[in-house]
Amino acid sequence: MNNSKTALLNRKQLQQLILQKSIKHLWLANQIGVSEKTLTRWLNGSVSRIRLSNLTKLAHALSCTKEDLIARSEIDIYPSEENRDILVNELHNDGLLYELMMSSKIKLAISLIKSTFHSTLPRAIIANFYIKLGYASLIHRQYKNALQYFEKGFNKATRADDLSLVFSANLGCAITLFFSCEFKKSQYYLAICSNSLQYANQEKAHYYSTYSLFNLYSGDINAAIQSANLCLTECGEKTDSIEKNLFKGTALQLLGACYLLKDDTKAAYTFCAESLNVANLSGYNRCVAVSKGYLAAIHCTNKKPALAEQLIEQSIALVSDEDISLPSLLCIALYIYRKTANTTKFLACLSTLNAMCNTTNVVNTFATYQLYLIDIEQNNTLAASEKLTQIESALNQLSLPLWLAWLTKPNL
Repeated sequence: MNNSKTALLNRKQLQQLILQKSIKHLWLANQIGVSEKTLTRWLNGSVSRIRLSNLTKLAHALSCTKEDLIARSEIDIYPSEENRDILVNELHNDGLLYELMMSSKIKLAISLIKSTFHSTLPRAIIANFYIKLGYASLIHRQYKNALQYFEKGFNKATRADDLSLVFSANLGCAITLFFSCEFKKSQYYLAICSNSLQYANQEKAHYYSTYSLFNLYSGDINAAIQSANLCLTECGEKTDSIEKNLFKGTALQLLGACYLLKDDTKAAYTFCAESLNVANLSGYNRCVAVSKGYLAAIHCTNKKPALAEQLIEQSIALVSDEDISLPSLLCIALYIYRKTANTTKFLACLSTLNAMCNTTNVVNTFATYQLYLIDIEQNNTLAASEKLTQIESALNQLSLPLWLAWLTKPNL
């Protein structure tokens, strides 16, 4: 590249301006006319020089001068002690990390966190960063890594005598074990959190949304509704907090799922439609995807197959192959394609799920349940009986006995 037509980009200044102005990466990339991938490369330093034409557009979008974004030397590209401390403060305040993780920029989030580690950091900040690394790993379904990070966070928080961070680490373990389908262990950590709720601070909403999800999967629908409503109360009607908006959206999604299981499709639709509004305001694809997925299930139940298939396909397209929400969305797709008799897409979803989850878990059990219902519909009594035995064994192994009652409801 001709250096006369490029400039050395001060990526730390760029990061700081984006943070100060609360600018979303997708919007900024669109203003400049580049991809989000290119913007990410500027931010993480993998590309050190920027075209002057792009620099002009970038300065205009950020309402600053071009000189503000030009590094004086290669040294300015990498974190100085002062810049590192600025980054530590920004990451410690959560806003940037939530945006990166909810926008699926997991590798960038991990890279930024790790770039701040040094021997003089207070234990509490290190604990907080380990917990954030745990959530970054969890979102990518790297459950083993997530547990290791949460355990490190717990140890650092304990040594720092920071009980709110101890709570956060325990909650992170509970969520990771839940998504790993280790429900008894997850319940153990949730009980610890319940007994130390006075230290939850801003994480009460997170706890209630997690407990609601746990109750939903355990089959205790009324308890799930109660916890989701407690989450909404914690979030309040109006909030500018990124975190609380995310949990508000989650609580509304869970209420939609609960009322759908209670056959109250009108209430289910109301909650899921509201959750989609909250998700659209957040601008985060994962939140939008899950809300659309639940709405797709509702439309399928209400015998609107074309709309259901359209929504679930939009939903799946919004998340990456590693995203934590993809297995659940594929389960919804299986339900929809079975109900619409779309055999080709049903088999494609089933193949994807089987490749993704090769151990006994909720996803595989749900897939087997859909196959069981197909056998029931086709009067394949022997095949249905064999699958029923598999499902009962899996649910007992997963410690989810309450769902056994649903096996006699082939209208689901």
